[in-house]
Amino acid sequence: MTRRSFLAGYSGAVRAAQARAAPGAREAFRLWFCWLAESLYLLRQPPAEVKDCSSLLRFAYREALRPHTAEWARQWGYDMLPPYPEPRTGAAPLFRVGDEARHFADARHLMRFNTRRIGRKLEEAMPADVLFFRAPDGQSWHAMAYLGRSHFEDSPEKYLVYHTGPEGKWRGEVRRPAVRELLEHPEPRWRPVEGNPHFLGVYRWNLLMEV
Repeated sequence: MTRRSFLAGYSGAVRAAQARAAPGAREAFRLWFCWLAESLYLLRQPPAEVKDCSSLLRFAYREALRPHTAEWARQWGYDMLPPYPEPRTGAAPLFRVGDEARHFADARHLMRFNTRRIGRKLEEAMPADVLFFRAPDGQSWHAMAYLGRSHFEDSPEKYLVYHTGPEGKWRGEVRRPAVRELLEHPEPRWRPVEGNPHFLGVYRWNLLMEV
């Protein structure tokens, strides 16, 4: 079997698994996704693959669905793991791009094929939801993962996490602003408010949608 036929055969399974995730599995996925996404901000050296906003989302989504064994932890340099239940959703760690299941999807395709819009009010966001923005040129997309409360610090703040992406010779970095900080961002196009035409809204992974 070729890699292409293997991935193509998974596309239907991806849809089916996303539709049947039980409530307990959905909550477990949220916990692992947020823990992983936030850990990328705290790691001294994030995985090399995490180099822009969509790769951060792909990493957290994919690894949330993996078995979190001791071997898995060593692979990514985690000394300790949280006592969270395994998601056990039955979903493959792949992403839909049109009618195909792939290992890669950019921010635009993550938004279009792998999530559903909940609304444009930040108050509607739940942990593991994604905020999408579109650049003024209309040709590029940016995404941030909504964390809610921190999984690493005892803080009343609610946070988001994202990768800036590279710019020139700068490789970019993972940032974790508090919601209140983002609402006061010096560039209004990054504020997640209804009056911002560049803010596309709060989106939820298909895996987490109730059926």
